[in-house]
Amino acid sequence: MIHANTRHAAPAQPKPELRHAFGRFPTGIAVITLLDEQGAPYGLTINSFASVSMEPPMISWNVIRGSLAHARVSQSLRFVVNILARDQRHIAQQMTGPVETRFAGVGYRVTQSGLPVLDDALATFECALHGAIPAGDHDIILGTVENFEHREGLPLVYWQGSYATATHYDSGR
Repeated sequence: MIHANTRHAAPAQPKPELRHAFGRFPTGIAVITLLDEQGAPYGLTINSFASVSMEPPMISWNVIRGSLAHARVSQSLRFVVNILARDQRHIAQQMTGPVETRFAGVGYRVTQSGLPVLDDALATFECALHGAIPAGDHDIILGTVENFEHREGLPLVYWQGSYATATHYDSGR
């Protein structure tokens, strides 16, 4: 069994320098889509997606506690993770703007359960909210994957505080 470290954390480092250090690890970009309390599509851009478990199939991502996104996820209980392709930077940027224009001109379809799924995403995971774990100023959102799709393509990446594109990969074959 793993036990949490009960020792006190080291003194906090200056945030800009910590952000630069975190930025050395490239991450994929995803958009979380769900329905707000009026049934309208809502989306937010994240770079904290991770697979958690194959059995049952589970994923995680992080959201700032107290944010509008946190409130929307908490009330929705269902969401879709859309993994963006390298040519979808405009969608990643648009989903960080004013809420009322996030879906303006963005192509999507609706699942049988009514959730919005972005067109041309590399992969999508339709999830039920499994739970949230407090972690610093964020909550780690856990979702149980109920449906998923994927296609070939190169991902949009976040690296050193900017969007980047993957240009190739080594299959190791």
